[in-house]
Amino acid sequence: MEHREVLIVGAGPIGLEVAWNLQSCDIDALVVDAGSVGETILRQFPPGTRFFSSPDRIAIAGIDIPLADQEKTTREAYLAYLRSVVVSHALDVRTHQRVESIKQVSDGFEVGLKHLGGQTSQILAKKLVLACGGTHRSRRLGIPGEDLPHVHNSLGDPHRFFQRRVMVVGGRNSAAESALRCWRNHAEVSISYRGDALHERVKYWIRPELQALIDEGRVNAHMPTIPVEISPQSISLKCCRTGEIETIDIDDVILQIGFEQDDAIFKLANVECAGDQHAPVFNPDTLETNVDGVFVAGTAVAGTQHRFKTYIETSHDHGCRIVAAMQGHPPPTTPPLRSLPEN
Repeated sequence: MEHREVLIVGAGPIGLEVAWNLQSCDIDALVVDAGSVGETILRQFPPGTRFFSSPDRIAIAGIDIPLADQEKTTREAYLAYLRSVVVSHALDVRTHQRVESIKQVSDGFEVGLKHLGGQTSQILAKKLVLACGGTHRSRRLGIPGEDLPHVHNSLGDPHRFFQRRVMVVGGRNSAAESALRCWRNHAEVSISYRGDALHERVKYWIRPELQALIDEGRVNAHMPTIPVEISPQSISLKCCRTGEIETIDIDDVILQIGFEQDDAIFKLANVECAGDQHAPVFNPDTLETNVDGVFVAGTAVAGTQHRFKTYIETSHDHGCRIVAAMQGHPPPTTPPLRSLPEN
């Protein structure tokens, strides 16, 4: 069994930043992830996606994000940046190793890992940091046909929808961007949303363009509606005002209705979750949970967010708070956030 001071579960931006904070204070730390570095960004962001946040707000571990055009960074550039952070700081990161078990023992936690190839290993860590994120699985509509093969939970490469009839379900950022990018790839695009119009917080460089396409009749808007059934050739929408059902012929459905956190790792660690977001219970000064020696960091602290208020740019103080707690120091004073979060 390998012995480590701290085991961090999650190789996303904040998991890596926590590792850097610990390493900077000569605290031994190992990062493991069930996927790749930045797996959520890799898996959920379509190619070419631009971040909403400014580059300086999502930079981590004291390393700037280099941008030749001074614009918002892209999915691909940010993944390259995360790899650079790992290499530049020589962070100990092991990918494609999933936590299968956590057992509390007298000198820490025995953690069982299963590797992508099927082999297993064990690590004894004195402390744990759960930086596992909060968007593990797509929300479900709970309607017939939701699991048909032409129903997608992510956009992926919009090229695959070329000259196909696509219904996008949702009216926030992901849905609006998916509708616009499918339209640019010559799909016949419709959008269903339970609101009367696109959500007001859709990215400011996307909402006006999509709204113009709707106004011009080049994107078909069905608002306010909710899907009630999906068949191999059509989708049935219920009007939220009248209750009338409309059936529309389609080739593909893209569900962009948000994500939920998987609390499995919290259960393994006996971490209590509570509240309407089913978030882990923790001390905001130290990020330590109800289990001594188990900390949370990054978006994992917020559970399943109904409206995103916790994300990369609001979590940069997590690492220094965790370090202070592990060293027995008072929580640090952190500068206030800008008054208008970008995300």
